[in-house]
Amino acid sequence: MPRAAALSPLSSRTYLLSGDGENESTVYAQALGQGRALIFRFHPNTNNPLQSLSSRIVSCYHDLEVSNEAFTFQDRGAMRSAIWSTIATIWPSCTTEPAILEPEIIWLAYREPLFTQYLDLLRNIQPSDLVARDHSPRIVHISEVVLLEAMGGRGCCKRVRVQAGPREPSIFVFKGIDFQTYLQLHDDDDEFARTMVETWRRSSKLIADMPPHPNIQSPPKILVSVRSSDDDSVLVGHLSTFFARGDLRTVIAAANSTGSQISQQQKAKWCHHMSLAIAHTHRVMHTFHMDIKIGNFIVDDEESLLLIDWEQRGAPATTLAPEADGTWDVNEQDTNGGRRATKLVYANGQQNFNVWNVFPEWQASCPRALELAEVFALGRTMWMLLSQTADDFDEVEHPNDVRITWGNEHTLPLHWIRMVEKCMEKDPNERPLVEDLAEFWEVEKSFLDSGPQTASTTG
Repeated sequence: MPRAAALSPLSSRTYLLSGDGENESTVYAQALGQGRALIFRFHPNTNNPLQSLSSRIVSCYHDLEVSNEAFTFQDRGAMRSAIWSTIATIWPSCTTEPAILEPEIIWLAYREPLFTQYLDLLRNIQPSDLVARDHSPRIVHISEVVLLEAMGGRGCCKRVRVQAGPREPSIFVFKGIDFQTYLQLHDDDDEFARTMVETWRRSSKLIADMPPHPNIQSPPKILVSVRSSDDDSVLVGHLSTFFARGDLRTVIAAANSTGSQISQQQKAKWCHHMSLAIAHTHRVMHTFHMDIKIGNFIVDDEESLLLIDWEQRGAPATTLAPEADGTWDVNEQDTNGGRRATKLVYANGQQNFNVWNVFPEWQASCPRALELAEVFALGRTMWMLLSQTADDFDEVEHPNDVRITWGNEHTLPLHWIRMVEKCMEKDPNERPLVEDLAEFWEVEKSFLDSGPQTASTTG
Protein backbone atom coordinates (compact mmCIF):
# COMPACT_ATOMS: atom_id res chain seq x y z
CA MET A 1 0.00 0.00 0.00
CA PRO A 2 1.39 3.49 -0.83
CA ARG A 3 2.62 5.41 2.18
CA ALA A 4 0.05 8.21 1.90
CA ALA A 5 -2.78 5.71 1.85
CA ALA A 6 -1.41 4.01 4.95
CA LEU A 7 -1.14 7.27 6.87
CA SER A 8 -4.49 8.82 6.01
CA PRO A 9 -6.73 6.82 8.38
CA LEU A 10 -4.67 7.93 11.35
CA SER A 11 -4.61 11.64 10.58
CA SER A 12 -2.60 13.08 13.49
CA ARG A 13 -4.31 11.20 16.28
CA THR A 14 -1.40 9.32 17.80
CA TYR A 15 -0.68 9.99 21.46
CA LEU A 16 2.22 9.13 23.73
CA LEU A 17 0.66 7.86 26.92
CA SER A 18 3.25 6.81 29.45
CA GLY A 19 6.47 5.10 30.34
CA ASP A 20 6.71 2.44 33.00
CA GLY A 21 8.00 4.45 35.94
CA GLU A 22 11.34 3.66 37.53
CA ASN A 23 12.04 0.61 35.31
CA GLU A 24 12.38 2.91 32.27
CA SER A 25 12.03 0.03 29.86
CA THR A 26 8.67 0.59 28.14
CA VAL A 27 6.79 3.32 26.28
CA TYR A 28 3.06 3.19 25.45
CA ALA A 29 1.36 5.04 22.58
CA GLN A 30 -2.28 5.10 21.54
CA ALA A 31 -3.45 5.48 17.94
CA LEU A 32 -6.99 6.39 16.89
CA GLY A 33 -8.58 5.89 13.49
CA GLN A 34 -11.43 4.20 11.61
CA GLY A 35 -13.41 3.73 14.81
CA ARG A 36 -10.54 1.91 16.57
CA ALA A 37 -8.37 2.87 19.53
CA LEU A 38 -5.25 0.69 19.86
CA ILE A 39 -2.44 0.94 22.39
CA PHE A 40 1.05 -0.03 21.21
CA ARG A 41 3.93 -0.99 23.49
CA PHE A 42 7.59 -0.29 22.70
CA HIS A 43 10.31 -2.03 24.70
CA PRO A 44 13.99 -2.81 23.98
CA ASN A 45 14.82 -5.41 21.37
CA THR A 46 16.89 -8.14 23.01
CA ASN A 47 18.56 -9.14 19.73
CA ASN A 48 19.75 -5.64 18.83
CA PRO A 49 18.99 -3.66 22.00
CA LEU A 50 20.63 -0.33 21.17
CA GLN A 51 19.95 0.37 17.50
CA SER A 52 16.43 -1.04 17.23
CA LEU A 53 13.56 1.42 16.85
CA SER A 54 11.93 0.33 20.12
CA SER A 55 15.20 0.75 22.03
CA ARG A 56 15.76 4.21 20.59
CA ILE A 57 12.20 5.23 21.53
CA VAL A 58 12.68 3.99 25.10
CA SER A 59 16.04 5.75 25.40
CA CYS A 60 14.65 9.05 24.12
CA TYR A 61 11.39 8.97 26.09
CA HIS A 62 13.10 8.15 29.40
CA ASP A 63 16.10 10.38 28.61
CA LEU A 64 18.55 7.53 29.13
CA GLU A 65 22.27 8.02 28.70
CA VAL A 66 23.60 6.46 25.49
CA SER A 67 27.13 6.05 24.14
CA ASN A 68 26.17 6.98 20.58
CA GLU A 69 23.60 9.43 19.17
CA ALA A 70 22.43 6.68 16.83
CA PHE A 71 20.96 4.90 19.88
CA THR A 72 18.35 7.63 20.52
CA PHE A 73 16.62 10.53 18.71
CA GLN A 74 17.64 14.13 18.33
CA ASP A 75 14.57 15.25 20.29
CA ARG A 76 11.07 14.13 21.20
CA GLY A 77 9.65 15.61 18.03
CA ALA A 78 11.78 13.27 15.95
CA MET A 79 10.81 10.38 18.20
CA ARG A 80 7.10 11.15 17.81
CA SER A 81 7.46 11.30 14.03
CA ALA A 82 9.11 7.87 14.03
CA ILE A 83 6.37 6.42 16.22
CA TRP A 84 3.67 7.94 14.02
CA SER A 85 5.21 6.64 10.81
CA THR A 86 5.75 3.17 12.24
CA ILE A 87 2.19 2.81 13.50
CA ALA A 88 0.78 4.24 10.27
CA THR A 89 2.69 1.63 8.29
CA ILE A 90 1.15 -1.29 10.15
CA TRP A 91 -2.24 0.35 10.81
CA PRO A 92 -4.07 -1.18 7.80
CA SER A 93 -3.07 -4.66 8.95
CA CYS A 94 -4.24 -3.92 12.49
CA THR A 95 -7.64 -2.61 11.49
CA THR A 96 -8.38 -5.43 9.05
CA GLU A 97 -7.14 -8.26 11.27
CA PRO A 98 -10.22 -10.19 12.50
CA ALA A 99 -8.38 -11.29 15.64
CA ILE A 100 -8.13 -7.69 16.84
CA LEU A 101 -11.59 -8.05 18.37
CA GLU A 102 -11.18 -11.61 19.54
CA PRO A 103 -10.78 -12.58 23.23
CA GLU A 104 -7.19 -13.75 22.61
CA ILE A 105 -6.11 -10.19 21.82
CA ILE A 106 -7.91 -8.81 24.87
CA TRP A 107 -6.13 -11.44 26.94
CA LEU A 108 -2.76 -10.07 25.85
CA ALA A 109 -3.74 -6.77 27.44
CA TYR A 110 -4.96 -8.52 30.57
CA ARG A 111 -1.57 -10.18 30.95
CA GLU A 112 0.13 -6.78 31.11
CA PRO A 113 1.05 -6.10 34.76
CA LEU A 114 -0.03 -2.47 34.41
CA PHE A 115 -3.46 -3.54 33.20
CA THR A 116 -3.88 -5.69 36.31
CA GLN A 117 -2.87 -2.73 38.48
CA TYR A 118 -5.36 -0.57 36.58
CA LEU A 119 -8.25 -2.96 37.22
CA ASP A 120 -7.30 -3.37 40.88
CA LEU A 121 -7.80 0.37 41.39
CA LEU A 122 -11.35 0.12 40.06
CA ARG A 123 -12.61 -3.19 41.47
CA ASN A 124 -14.48 -1.56 44.36
CA ILE A 125 -16.55 0.75 42.16
CA GLN A 126 -20.21 -0.28 42.46
CA PRO A 127 -23.24 0.67 40.32
CA SER A 128 -24.68 2.44 43.39
CA ASP A 129 -21.70 4.82 43.24
CA LEU A 130 -22.61 5.93 39.73
CA VAL A 131 -26.39 5.82 39.20
CA ALA A 132 -29.51 6.84 41.11
CA ARG A 133 -30.74 4.35 43.68
CA ASP A 134 -34.02 3.60 41.90
CA HIS A 135 -32.39 2.97 38.51
CA SER A 136 -31.08 -0.26 37.03
CA PRO A 137 -28.36 0.79 34.60
CA ARG A 138 -27.48 -0.74 31.30
CA ILE A 139 -23.85 -1.91 31.32
CA VAL A 140 -21.87 -2.01 28.08
CA HIS A 141 -18.42 -3.51 27.54
CA ILE A 142 -15.59 -1.15 26.67
CA SER A 143 -15.30 -2.85 23.26
CA GLU A 144 -18.71 -1.34 22.34
CA VAL A 145 -17.43 2.18 23.00
CA VAL A 146 -15.73 3.97 20.09
CA LEU A 147 -13.58 6.92 21.12
CA LEU A 148 -14.10 9.99 18.92
CA GLU A 149 -12.16 12.73 20.70
CA ALA A 150 -10.89 13.93 24.07
CA MET A 151 -12.94 16.83 25.44
CA GLY A 152 -10.52 18.39 27.92
CA GLY A 153 -11.12 19.27 31.54
CA ARG A 154 -10.02 17.42 34.63
CA GLY A 155 -9.86 13.64 34.57
CA CYS A 156 -11.04 11.57 31.64
CA CYS A 157 -13.77 13.15 29.52
CA LYS A 158 -14.23 11.94 25.94
CA ARG A 159 -16.82 12.07 23.20
CA VAL A 160 -17.69 8.52 22.17
CA ARG A 161 -20.07 6.56 19.99
CA VAL A 162 -22.14 3.63 21.25
CA GLN A 163 -24.98 1.74 19.63
CA ALA A 164 -27.44 2.34 22.46
CA GLY A 165 -30.75 1.45 20.85
CA PRO A 166 -33.12 2.49 18.03
CA ARG A 167 -34.58 5.43 19.99
CA GLU A 168 -31.53 6.42 21.97
CA PRO A 169 -28.69 8.72 20.89
CA SER A 170 -25.50 7.10 19.71
CA ILE A 171 -23.10 9.90 20.78
CA PHE A 172 -22.27 10.20 24.48
CA VAL A 173 -19.74 11.69 26.85
CA PHE A 174 -17.56 9.09 28.57
CA LYS A 175 -16.34 9.95 32.06
CA GLY A 176 -14.30 7.62 34.22
CA ILE A 177 -10.83 6.14 34.08
CA ASP A 178 -10.01 4.25 30.89
CA PHE A 179 -6.69 2.45 30.38
CA GLN A 180 -5.27 5.32 28.34
CA THR A 181 -5.95 7.73 31.21
CA TYR A 182 -4.43 5.31 33.70
CA LEU A 183 -1.23 5.11 31.68
CA GLN A 184 -1.02 8.89 31.78
CA LEU A 185 -1.63 9.00 35.56
CA HIS A 186 0.46 5.97 36.51
CA ASP A 187 3.49 6.38 38.77
CA ASP A 188 5.43 4.07 41.06
CA ASP A 189 2.89 3.97 43.90
CA ASP A 190 -0.18 4.96 41.82
CA GLU A 191 -1.11 7.57 44.42
CA PHE A 192 -2.23 10.12 41.84
CA ALA A 193 -4.21 7.54 39.85
CA ARG A 194 -5.86 6.34 43.07
CA THR A 195 -6.83 9.91 43.90
CA MET A 196 -8.38 10.41 40.46
CA VAL A 197 -10.39 7.18 40.76
CA GLU A 198 -11.71 8.26 44.16
CA THR A 199 -12.55 11.73 42.84
CA TRP A 200 -14.53 10.22 39.97
CA ARG A 201 -16.33 7.81 42.34
CA ARG A 202 -17.15 10.49 44.91
CA SER A 203 -18.36 13.08 42.38
CA SER A 204 -20.47 10.47 40.58
CA LYS A 205 -22.06 9.37 43.85
CA LEU A 206 -22.79 12.99 44.75
CA ILE A 207 -24.73 13.38 41.49
CA ALA A 208 -26.43 9.99 41.87
CA ASP A 209 -27.67 10.78 45.39
CA MET A 210 -28.75 14.39 44.85
CA PRO A 211 -32.41 15.38 44.44
CA PRO A 212 -32.99 15.99 40.72
CA HIS A 213 -33.05 19.52 39.32
CA PRO A 214 -33.73 20.67 35.73
CA ASN A 215 -30.53 22.75 35.65
CA ILE A 216 -28.17 20.09 36.98
CA GLN A 217 -27.08 17.24 34.74
CA SER A 218 -28.86 14.04 35.72
CA PRO A 219 -27.04 10.83 36.73
CA PRO A 220 -25.97 8.47 33.92
CA LYS A 221 -28.06 5.52 32.82
CA ILE A 222 -25.34 3.59 31.00
CA LEU A 223 -22.17 2.26 32.65
CA VAL A 224 -19.00 0.98 30.96
CA SER A 225 -17.18 -2.13 32.13
CA VAL A 226 -14.11 -4.23 31.39
CA ARG A 227 -14.06 -7.96 31.99
CA SER A 228 -10.92 -9.04 33.83
CA SER A 229 -8.93 -12.22 33.30
CA ASP A 230 -10.77 -13.89 36.20
CA ASP A 231 -14.08 -13.06 34.46
CA ASP A 232 -15.06 -10.27 36.86
CA SER A 233 -16.81 -7.24 35.43
CA VAL A 234 -15.03 -4.06 36.51
CA LEU A 235 -16.74 -0.68 36.08
CA VAL A 236 -14.42 1.88 34.50
CA GLY A 237 -16.75 4.71 33.44
CA HIS A 238 -20.21 5.94 32.61
CA LEU A 239 -21.93 7.60 29.64
CA SER A 240 -23.76 10.92 29.83
CA THR A 241 -25.85 12.64 27.19
CA PHE A 242 -23.84 14.60 24.64
CA PHE A 243 -25.24 18.01 23.66
CA ALA A 244 -24.03 19.34 20.34
CA ARG A 245 -24.06 23.02 21.32
CA GLY A 246 -21.43 22.41 23.94
CA ASP A 247 -20.74 24.56 26.98
CA LEU A 248 -21.46 28.23 27.52
CA ARG A 249 -17.87 29.17 26.75
CA THR A 250 -18.24 27.61 23.29
CA VAL A 251 -21.55 29.40 22.69
CA ILE A 252 -20.08 32.79 23.67
CA ALA A 253 -17.01 32.24 21.49
CA ALA A 254 -19.21 31.29 18.53
CA ALA A 255 -21.30 34.45 18.92
CA ASN A 256 -18.18 36.60 19.21
CA SER A 257 -16.68 35.04 16.10
CA THR A 258 -19.59 36.38 14.04
CA GLY A 259 -19.82 39.70 15.87
CA SER A 260 -23.31 38.91 17.16
CA GLN A 261 -24.92 39.56 20.53
CA ILE A 262 -26.72 36.84 22.46
CA SER A 263 -30.23 38.18 23.08
CA GLN A 264 -31.19 39.78 26.39
CA GLN A 265 -33.95 37.20 26.75
CA GLN A 266 -31.47 34.35 26.42
CA LYS A 267 -28.98 35.96 28.79
CA ALA A 268 -31.63 36.51 31.47
CA LYS A 269 -32.83 32.93 31.08
CA TRP A 270 -29.33 31.54 31.45
CA CYS A 271 -28.48 33.75 34.45
CA HIS A 272 -31.70 32.49 36.04
CA HIS A 273 -30.70 28.88 35.36
CA MET A 274 -27.25 29.42 36.89
CA SER A 275 -28.81 30.91 40.02
CA LEU A 276 -31.34 28.09 40.36
CA ALA A 277 -28.63 25.42 40.06
CA ILE A 278 -26.45 26.99 42.78
CA ALA A 279 -29.46 27.73 45.00
CA HIS A 280 -30.38 24.04 44.78
CA THR A 281 -26.77 23.13 45.56
CA HIS A 282 -26.65 25.16 48.78
CA ARG A 283 -30.25 25.21 50.02
CA VAL A 284 -31.39 21.69 49.10
CA MET A 285 -28.25 19.58 48.74
CA HIS A 286 -26.33 21.50 51.44
CA THR A 287 -23.07 21.18 49.57
CA PHE A 288 -20.98 23.25 47.15
CA HIS A 289 -19.78 23.07 43.57
CA MET A 290 -16.44 24.92 43.79
CA ASP A 291 -15.72 25.02 40.03
CA ILE A 292 -18.35 27.51 38.83
CA LYS A 293 -17.41 28.86 35.39
CA ILE A 294 -18.89 29.23 31.91
CA GLY A 295 -17.18 25.99 30.83
CA ASN A 296 -19.18 23.99 33.39
CA PHE A 297 -22.61 25.05 32.15
CA ILE A 298 -23.65 23.12 29.05
CA VAL A 299 -26.52 24.07 26.74
CA ASP A 300 -29.01 21.26 26.20
CA ASP A 301 -31.33 20.67 23.26
CA GLU A 302 -34.02 22.91 24.84
CA GLU A 303 -31.57 25.82 25.20
CA SER A 304 -31.47 25.34 28.96
CA LEU A 305 -28.28 25.33 31.06
CA LEU A 306 -27.08 22.25 32.93
CA LEU A 307 -24.40 22.45 35.63
CA ILE A 308 -21.76 19.70 35.28
CA ASP A 309 -18.42 18.57 36.82
CA TRP A 310 -18.82 18.00 40.56
CA GLU A 311 -15.26 16.94 41.40
CA GLN A 312 -15.00 19.59 44.18
CA ARG A 313 -11.21 19.51 43.80
CA GLY A 314 -10.24 22.91 42.43
CA ALA A 315 -11.56 26.39 41.79
CA PRO A 316 -10.51 28.51 38.79
CA ALA A 317 -8.66 31.72 39.63
CA THR A 318 -10.94 33.61 37.23
CA THR A 319 -14.10 33.05 39.31
CA LEU A 320 -12.80 32.14 42.78
CA ALA A 321 -13.89 34.55 45.52
CA PRO A 322 -10.79 36.43 46.80
CA GLU A 323 -11.55 35.57 50.43
CA ALA A 324 -11.65 31.85 49.53
CA ASP A 325 -8.09 31.79 48.18
CA GLY A 326 -6.82 29.88 51.22
CA THR A 327 -5.39 32.87 53.10
CA TRP A 328 -8.41 33.77 55.26
CA ASP A 329 -10.30 32.37 58.23
CA VAL A 330 -13.94 33.35 58.82
CA ASN A 331 -16.51 33.33 61.61
CA GLU A 332 -20.05 34.63 61.96
CA GLN A 333 -20.87 37.30 64.56
CA ASP A 334 -24.13 38.85 65.76
CA THR A 335 -24.95 42.38 64.64
CA ASN A 336 -26.91 45.15 66.33
CA GLY A 337 -29.83 45.01 63.95
CA GLY A 338 -29.55 45.91 60.29
CA ARG A 339 -30.37 44.01 57.12
CA ARG A 340 -28.95 40.74 58.45
CA ALA A 341 -28.82 39.42 62.00
CA THR A 342 -25.21 38.26 61.62
CA LYS A 343 -22.16 39.32 59.68
CA LEU A 344 -19.08 37.48 58.49
CA VAL A 345 -15.75 38.51 59.95
CA TYR A 346 -12.57 37.48 58.14
CA ALA A 347 -9.06 37.22 59.53
CA ASN A 348 -5.88 36.60 57.58
CA GLY A 349 -4.83 32.99 58.10
CA GLN A 350 -1.26 33.54 56.85
CA GLN A 351 -1.44 30.68 54.37
CA ASN A 352 -0.05 30.73 50.84
CA PHE A 353 -2.57 31.20 48.05
CA ASN A 354 -4.32 27.98 47.01
CA VAL A 355 -2.55 25.86 49.64
CA TRP A 356 -5.59 25.51 51.89
CA ASN A 357 -8.89 24.43 50.36
CA VAL A 358 -11.38 26.29 52.53
CA PHE A 359 -14.54 24.91 50.91
CA PRO A 360 -14.97 21.67 52.94
CA GLU A 361 -14.14 23.42 56.21
CA TRP A 362 -16.44 26.38 55.57
CA GLN A 363 -19.22 23.99 54.59
CA ALA A 364 -19.07 22.55 58.11
CA SER A 365 -18.24 25.66 60.13
CA CYS A 366 -19.72 28.60 58.19
CA PRO A 367 -22.00 27.62 55.29
CA ARG A 368 -23.08 31.22 54.73
CA ALA A 369 -19.47 32.19 53.94
CA LEU A 370 -19.33 29.32 51.48
CA GLU A 371 -22.59 30.38 49.81
CA LEU A 372 -21.43 33.98 49.42
CA ALA A 373 -18.13 32.80 47.98
CA GLU A 374 -20.08 30.92 45.31
CA VAL A 375 -22.30 33.98 44.75
CA PHE A 376 -19.07 35.79 43.82
CA ALA A 377 -18.24 32.97 41.39
CA LEU A 378 -21.74 33.26 39.94
CA GLY A 379 -21.26 37.01 39.53
CA ARG A 380 -18.01 36.50 37.63
CA THR A 381 -19.64 33.83 35.44
CA MET A 382 -22.67 36.06 34.75
CA TRP A 383 -20.33 38.94 33.87
CA MET A 384 -18.61 36.68 31.32
CA LEU A 385 -22.00 35.80 29.82
CA LEU A 386 -23.48 39.31 29.81
CA SER A 387 -20.31 40.94 28.47
CA GLN A 388 -19.58 37.92 26.24
CA THR A 389 -16.05 37.67 27.63
CA ALA A 390 -14.67 34.15 27.19
CA ASP A 391 -10.94 34.67 26.62
CA ASP A 392 -7.96 36.75 27.75
CA PHE A 393 -7.50 34.95 31.07
CA ASP A 394 -4.18 33.23 30.37
CA GLU A 395 -2.26 35.54 32.71
CA VAL A 396 -4.74 35.28 35.60
CA GLU A 397 -3.15 33.63 38.63
CA HIS A 398 -5.35 35.13 41.36
CA PRO A 399 -8.99 36.37 41.36
CA ASN A 400 -7.77 39.95 41.83
CA ASP A 401 -5.96 39.75 38.48
CA VAL A 402 -9.25 39.79 36.54
CA ARG A 403 -10.17 43.21 35.17
CA ILE A 404 -13.94 43.73 34.98
CA THR A 405 -15.07 45.79 31.99
CA TRP A 406 -18.44 46.18 30.28
CA GLY A 407 -17.61 46.86 26.66
CA ASN A 408 -21.24 46.30 25.65
CA GLU A 409 -22.89 48.07 28.60
CA HIS A 410 -25.03 50.20 26.27
CA THR A 411 -26.85 46.99 25.26
CA LEU A 412 -27.47 45.83 28.85
CA PRO A 413 -29.94 47.05 31.49
CA LEU A 414 -28.00 49.01 34.11
CA HIS A 415 -29.74 47.21 36.97
CA TRP A 416 -28.38 43.93 35.58
CA ILE A 417 -24.87 45.35 35.70
CA ARG A 418 -25.44 46.64 39.24
CA MET A 419 -26.70 43.26 40.44
CA VAL A 420 -23.79 41.36 38.92
CA GLU A 421 -21.29 43.85 40.36
CA LYS A 422 -23.00 43.47 43.73
CA CYS A 423 -22.33 39.74 43.53
CA MET A 424 -18.64 40.59 43.08
CA GLU A 425 -18.40 42.99 46.05
CA LYS A 426 -15.11 42.69 47.89
CA ASP A 427 -16.97 42.49 51.21
CA PRO A 428 -18.97 39.24 51.14
CA ASN A 429 -21.51 40.77 53.54
CA GLU A 430 -22.56 43.15 50.76
CA ARG A 431 -23.36 40.38 48.31
CA PRO A 432 -26.91 39.05 47.75
CA LEU A 433 -27.82 35.60 48.96
CA VAL A 434 -28.20 33.01 46.23
CA GLU A 435 -31.98 32.81 46.62
CA ASP A 436 -32.23 36.61 46.21
CA LEU A 437 -30.18 36.31 43.03
CA ALA A 438 -32.49 33.60 41.71
CA GLU A 439 -35.55 35.75 42.46
CA PHE A 440 -33.99 38.74 40.69
CA TRP A 441 -33.38 36.81 37.50
CA GLU A 442 -36.79 35.14 37.64
CA VAL A 443 -38.40 38.60 37.55
CA GLU A 444 -36.16 39.72 34.66
CA LYS A 445 -36.77 36.54 32.70
CA SER A 446 -40.55 36.73 33.20
CA PHE A 447 -40.61 40.37 32.10
CA LEU A 448 -38.79 39.59 28.86
CA ASP A 449 -40.84 36.42 28.25
CA SER A 450 -44.10 38.38 28.56
CA GLY A 451 -43.65 40.31 25.34
CA PRO A 452 -41.36 41.58 22.60
CA GLN A 453 -40.06 44.53 24.68
CA THR A 454 -36.39 44.87 25.63
CA ALA A 455 -35.36 45.59 29.20
CA SER A 456 -34.44 49.23 29.77
CA THR A 457 -30.76 50.11 29.54
CA THR A 458 -31.23 53.20 31.69
CA GLY A 459 -31.61 51.47 35.05
